[in-house]
This record gives sequence, C-alpha cells and structure tokens, in this order.
Amino acid sequence: MKRDFALRIDCLLGGVRSSLDAIVEYMRHHIPNGDLSDEEFKQYVQFIGKSMGETVKLSRRLHEQFPDIIPDELKSDPKSN
Repeated sequence: MKRDFALRIDCLLGGVRSSLDAIVEYMRHHIPNGDLSDEEFKQYVQFIGKSMGETVKLSRRLHEQFPDIIPDELKSDPKSN
C-alpha cells in the first residue's frame, strides 16, 4: 500500500466515525419524544460502537505501517521532566 493511499483511507475512516457519532447523538435526542425507547437505543449503540471500534482498528494498522500519517491530535505529548 502506498502512503498517500493509506492517508486518504485514514481520513475517510475519520469521517465514518464522525457520521457514526452523529447517528448516536441524533438517536439520543429523539428518545424523550418517543421516537426511540431506551432499550432500542442501548441495542443500536452497541452495533454502532462495534462498527466504530473496527474503524479504529483499521486506522491503527495504517498508523503502524505509516507513523507519519498519525494526526497531531492523536500523538502523545512528550513527557516533561
């Protein structure tokens, strides 16, 4: 796999995670008006969480292969003495 291809895939995966998060928030805001029960919400959030976890696994694999594509916000700060 080429680096730029991996970078594009990783960026797209970030978009997928954002979309999944938006789905959870949309569902959460519709529980009070009866569109979705608490039990349904819990069930669906588990599916979404599994999906999100798998996208993270793929991103980690890409980051292992190409450490320079890791977004700055995911890099750990060096420990100060």
